[in-house]
Amino acid sequence: MQQHVVDPEMCIQCSACEMACPLKAIDCIAGRFCVDFVKCKNCAKCIEDCPTGACDCFIEVATPFTQMEQAEWTSVPTSNLPQS
Repeated sequence: MQQHVVDPEMCIQCSACEMACPLKAIDCIAGRFCVDFVKCKNCAKCIEDCPTGACDCFIEVATPFTQMEQAEWTSVPTSNLPQS
């Protein structure tokens, strides 16, 4: 499955994504903007308003990363799919 996330390397912490989200699916945690997988319905409002493209990031995952896990990232992991 794909998970919508914010790329912490591109994010300038402007909060445009958080303000744009009509579902309040993006929260600032420890200075990082993190997308709630359950709340996000991929409406793309955050992508439209993000000045750097940090919100235009989707990764392939086996299980969704929590917002707390995302808050610890310094870069976007490539995935959490099991190695084959």
